[in-house]
Amino acid sequence: MTVTYNAIHHAEEQGIDDRRGMKEFYQTLKNVELPSCYKVASITRACAVVYSRKKSAKRGVKVSHPKPLRGAVCIISGFFVTIKGRLFVPLRRDKYFDVQLNHYVFETLEGKKVRSLTITPNSLCFCYSEDIEQAPVKTVYGVDRNEKNLTFGDASMVVQVDMTETVQVRQTTREILGSFKRNDARVRRRLARKYWKRCNDRTGNLLHVATNFIVDVAMRGGAALALEDLTGIRRLYRKGNGQGADFRFRLNSWPHRKAEEMLGYKSAWKGVNVIPLTRSDTYGSSSTCSACGEKLHSPAKGDVEHVRMLWCPNCRVWIHRDVNGALNLSKRGLARFASSPPRSEAKEGQSKRHSFEHSEEEGLAGEAVTGNGTKTLILRVDASKLIRRRESKS
Repeated sequence: MTVTYNAIHHAEEQGIDDRRGMKEFYQTLKNVELPSCYKVASITRACAVVYSRKKSAKRGVKVSHPKPLRGAVCIISGFFVTIKGRLFVPLRRDKYFDVQLNHYVFETLEGKKVRSLTITPNSLCFCYSEDIEQAPVKTVYGVDRNEKNLTFGDASMVVQVDMTETVQVRQTTREILGSFKRNDARVRRRLARKYWKRCNDRTGNLLHVATNFIVDVAMRGGAALALEDLTGIRRLYRKGNGQGADFRFRLNSWPHRKAEEMLGYKSAWKGVNVIPLTRSDTYGSSSTCSACGEKLHSPAKGDVEHVRMLWCPNCRVWIHRDVNGALNLSKRGLARFASSPPRSEAKEGQSKRHSFEHSEEEGLAGEAVTGNGTKTLILRVDASKLIRRRESKS
């Protein structure tokens, strides 16, 4: 920690926020009896802290420093070794200490490229990578993210995953914090951190279950996932827009971005293709009829029977807006994926259209890269931190 604090002070004095400019400081550590991996880890962490402070100052956020750092060190691959279920971490030159890995951790890391190891007072965290081959795409599922449900599917199947419990958990947490009358800002702040952490853990667990289900269904059905672009949606619920505080709280605490991130990295693990739609593709996905393209009408005020339903004057039917949104996203994702012809005809310059069902290679040429190869693309996936609690030695 002393080396990290010294690196932070040196970087702030010199105005440095990357490792390239820390060569001079690294030379001053020649007499420090530490392996080079720990020196590099301390410099890397110091640069990250300085960069974060500069970013906060640029946004106008007051930077409070020096701030105590949590005890942690990250070692890059090549400075630690795993042999027969034991982890060897360097202490000094030609001196190591070893930790026994459990069966699950050893099996998970076997045959994979371990990129880094993070050591904290209570845990060991491994970061590893694995090569995943993309599965062939047969259809495209549109994923419509809403406050109380996640709706996905195509013309043959639509499934709604209920997420009302996440809304109830956040609302209950808000009511609990609002009931505290203690006239001490420090106590209220500490209680707020405690209860919101518990709330985020519970809602995160519900999102994990829902996104795991969506990705598994897509993998079994050979489907790609078309995700809508919700960038800038928070601007609709700012203070002063004529909306109530409860309504703004619900919509501003809606974890739509977190659900998108989970779907993204879990799809990469399973080899499921993800089609990010643009804002123009997303526009009108819920208010346009998926069957005829007609503009849908909202029910009359006070019509309790048709909540979340829209009326199509052309088809003369009521359509659930979330189901309709998923169907529209599926069609638009399918059009985007299959917009390019197969590679064989793309090279010949022909413009003949091909049906999506008869060519599994359609859409692969849609990558925005010149000179793609003829082989199937292989994704390199970075797994999340694999955590193992450190066992106390008797």
